[in-house]
Amino acid sequence: MAHAAPDVVTVHLKAQPLSQSLEDLSRISGHDILFAPGDIGNRTAPAIDGRISVQDAVGRLLAGTGLRLVTQADGSVLIGQPHAVAADGAAARKARSTDRWDGKAETITVIGRAERLAPSTVPLWITQPTSIIQSKFIANNIIPLASVDDIIKFQPSVWTQNPNGPGIGKAETMSLRGFQDGQYNMTFDGIPFGDASDLHHTTSSLFISHFLGQAEVDRGPGTASTIGNATFGGTIGFTSRTPADHFGVTPYGTYGSFNTRAGGVEVDSGKTGLGKMVLDLQHEETDGYLTRSAERRSNILFKDVVRLGDETTLTIATTYNKEWQYTTQGATLDEYARYGNNYGLCDNAKLQCFYGYNPSAYQSDFSYINLKTKLTPWLDFENRLYMNGFEHSYTESTDASQDDPSANGVTFYNAAGKKVATYKNDIPGKYADAAFRSYGDTLGFKARTPVGDVLAGVWADVQDDRRYTYALDLSQGGVAVPGKTGSAYSYDIHDLNTTLQPYLEFDWHPLRGMTVKPGIKYSYFHRDYDAPINKGTKTPLNDRQTFTSWQPSIALNQIILPGWSAYAQVARGFLAPPLSVFQVQSVGSVKPEATWNYQVGTVVQKKKWTLSADAYYIDFSNYIASAQINVPGIGTESTYVNSGGAVYKGLEVEGQYALGLGLSLYGNYSVNDAEYKGTHTRVAETPNALASFGLLYENPKGPYFSIIGKYVGNHWGLDSTTDEAGKTVFANQYRIHSVVTADLALGWHFRNVGGVLRDLTPSLKIANLFDSHAISDFAGNQSAASAGYPDGAPLYWRLSGRSVFFNLTMTVP
Repeated sequence: MAHAAPDVVTVHLKAQPLSQSLEDLSRISGHDILFAPGDIGNRTAPAIDGRISVQDAVGRLLAGTGLRLVTQADGSVLIGQPHAVAADGAAARKARSTDRWDGKAETITVIGRAERLAPSTVPLWITQPTSIIQSKFIANNIIPLASVDDIIKFQPSVWTQNPNGPGIGKAETMSLRGFQDGQYNMTFDGIPFGDASDLHHTTSSLFISHFLGQAEVDRGPGTASTIGNATFGGTIGFTSRTPADHFGVTPYGTYGSFNTRAGGVEVDSGKTGLGKMVLDLQHEETDGYLTRSAERRSNILFKDVVRLGDETTLTIATTYNKEWQYTTQGATLDEYARYGNNYGLCDNAKLQCFYGYNPSAYQSDFSYINLKTKLTPWLDFENRLYMNGFEHSYTESTDASQDDPSANGVTFYNAAGKKVATYKNDIPGKYADAAFRSYGDTLGFKARTPVGDVLAGVWADVQDDRRYTYALDLSQGGVAVPGKTGSAYSYDIHDLNTTLQPYLEFDWHPLRGMTVKPGIKYSYFHRDYDAPINKGTKTPLNDRQTFTSWQPSIALNQIILPGWSAYAQVARGFLAPPLSVFQVQSVGSVKPEATWNYQVGTVVQKKKWTLSADAYYIDFSNYIASAQINVPGIGTESTYVNSGGAVYKGLEVEGQYALGLGLSLYGNYSVNDAEYKGTHTRVAETPNALASFGLLYENPKGPYFSIIGKYVGNHWGLDSTTDEAGKTVFANQYRIHSVVTADLALGWHFRNVGGVLRDLTPSLKIANLFDSHAISDFAGNQSAASAGYPDGAPLYWRLSGRSVFFNLTMTVP
């Protein structure tokens, strides 16, 4: 889950120059502390030792200096002369502009700015590998309409791809250390969420980048207080934007490649008697990079933060997202050769690839009420009551990648299962609807004691899920097609899923500069499965399964020297089997996944550079792998099998260097290895290496730019299948070679323009700068057998070509 820098930290500062104490405190706490060296001068600061809030620590350091501190909306602390740091927003912005940009006095001010510009920053206080993507990077480098996959793609060990264009449509791949979507946790404002079937996420139906204030990628299972159903693979957390302190209206828009048009408006109320509110609305339309793959999408965010007292805050938030698109399934190499690198769907109504047969509609919503208060001077309480929903309704041909008319044909059966008619040229297809709604609550207490904090709480979630599909003859206006069972339904499933996770954790400080976090979490997951028509067998199935696990964990962070920390972590992981195991085989034959996660790392933050490095080792038991099987009457389908065990291990390095004059260098490199135990078979969709590298610049009152490259190493499309006896066979198939892309972003901040216009920012985003069209991933197999491919020809995704987007944001008054 996403974490802000801690309000209370353990510090051991000696009496020394004030500038050094402020720099040390900033690095220990993770808060930016901004000051002009001329204001600090040669002042000295007293020693501080113990547990203390950041604001109180700064207050002690400034005692008797005549300097004043102001806490900014983004959590940073601004220090200066009283006349220069007036509390109103305009004066505070003016004071911030006095920060040194000439590189002559490289203080935490320079490092703080570089960290806000870079793709991510790494705090000193972490207990697992963590990269925080801050709002400045999102605003400068990500187009406002982009989906969440585009925001995280430059992070260590992260691989995402969107064949229809950057942030357009759904990501077909989103991987963390080789863990696929559904094998890691995802949160919104600290609340876990995911699809009922296998915990995956349709990125295009979630939150656009303009709605977000921050994102955080935790490459580890977290501690006991990290809630979620798949935390062992890590957590990708998104935080909604914070309403502004002052009234403003901010229109924004995007126009660019693929006939993409998008516009939106953000309205901030400022401080009112009803709280600070923000309303953000956006609409986007695009033809998409892939042929005949248009998309329309509308998004709404409302958030209100109400202060009910000095120690009590009530937050109300809701989002709604609606999307419509034509869905592609990848293409064969032969199709790419004949139709072009951007082939997606065709315009021939006599073929299954006709775009008109493959429309999809998505709707999602997410709402919560969060109450946070201090019950006593030593006891904090937080409770989040939430609801979220998702629906995907769509029509599609049996194989949207199929351009061979010989694959057509529809056969009708009567109620007794007797064949009554066959239409060889008709287009076979289906209608499907999948919808779920989750209701839940997260409740937590934090008790402060002289030796550390005690955290206790519980996450409870109930998810009601319904999904069904039935066969259609698309050539005859979508008439239902009864099959051999006498029914047109391929499946009709209702399931009710209950999750309960109580936890207890202790943040202990036994030694100087040390934090130890032992904890225990209990995971309970119950699936009540009721299928009048089950997917694999076409017969009824009513089943109930409960999966439980105790998950102990311990993590340690040690501040070795100011600006240098080390950490270590051991944790038990658990993931219940996905819905798919109920659909094709006996549930009892598939066991839940279990892991032991081990990792160590270090973070160094100096005046002009930061560096973090870590190593991890994850031991899987009962690894659930995807395998391709042939289901009579359906074609090639994915199923899930226990593949014994697997080992994930790797090394990750991330760093940046402040060159001065507003310039900084950023880079990360990850070596990721995942193999099944006792074999040399690599886990599919796990690139052997990932890297990002770039140069960034910003003048807060003028131009900015960045050029960032991404390297994705080679990987395999499949790692297992089933033989004729139904046994799992380990074998790597469909090798995907490494690819390199680069993105360029540039723009100009015009501040205090005049008249009714406060700020104006035009910008340009060029994705895939060098226009690579390389094969980027395996997309499955065609349903029908073809010459040389008894299991169906392999399908692939390519990189979307170069795209250029012009963005304009303005704020009034």
